[in-house]
Amino acid sequence: MKTLRISTLLSFMAIFLAVNEMNAQRRVVVKTPHRTVVRTPRAKVVYRNPAPAVRVVRTVPRTAVVVNYGGLRYHYSAGVYYRYYNGRYVVVSAPIGLRVRVLPVGYRLIYVGPRAYYYYQGSYYIKVQGTDEYETVEAPTDAVVHTLPEDTEEVEIDGKTFYEYNGILYKVVTTPEGKAFKVTGKLED
Repeated sequence: MKTLRISTLLSFMAIFLAVNEMNAQRRVVVKTPHRTVVRTPRAKVVYRNPAPAVRVVRTVPRTAVVVNYGGLRYHYSAGVYYRYYNGRYVVVSAPIGLRVRVLPVGYRLIYVGPRAYYYYQGSYYIKVQGTDEYETVEAPTDAVVHTLPEDTEEVEIDGKTFYEYNGILYKVVTTPEGKAFKVTGKLED
C-alpha cells in the first residue's frame, strides 16, 4: 500500500513537472515596472494570413549598388535591401552590423532612453562614435515607431495581437501623435 502511494505521488509530480516544463517552453514573458518583453518560439505564433508576405521583384532599381557583407551579396537602393534568389530579388531587412555613410531618405529619429536611433522601414541605425557612419542594430526594446514596412505580418500570441517584421514583435500603442507601434520583443528561432 505504501509503495502504491509513493508511486502515485511520484507519477503526479512527474506529470506536474512535465506540464510546467511544456508551459515554460511555450513562451517567456518578462514583466518589469516599465515594460513587458515577449519571447516566444516561432512555432507557437499564429499568423493571420496562411502564407507569409514576401516582397519579390524581377529587377532592382537602376540606382542599386552592390554591398558585400558577411559573405553575402546585397543590392541596396533608397533604404531597401535586396537578395538575389531563384531569378528574382527578395526584399530583406538590413543586415545587423552593416555600416553606411548616408541614411535613407525619410528616416525618423527616435529616442529610447537617452540613446538616439534612426529608423527606416524596419531597420534601426545608430551613429558610430568618431566616424561619419551609421551602423544597423537590433530593434531596441520599447522603441516606438509610427510606420511599419508593408510586408509586416499580423500575428496572434496567446490571444493577443502583435505585428511581426523580421522576427521583431510590435504592439499597437496610442501616442499624442496618434497610433504607433512599440517594440515588445522578438521571435526566437
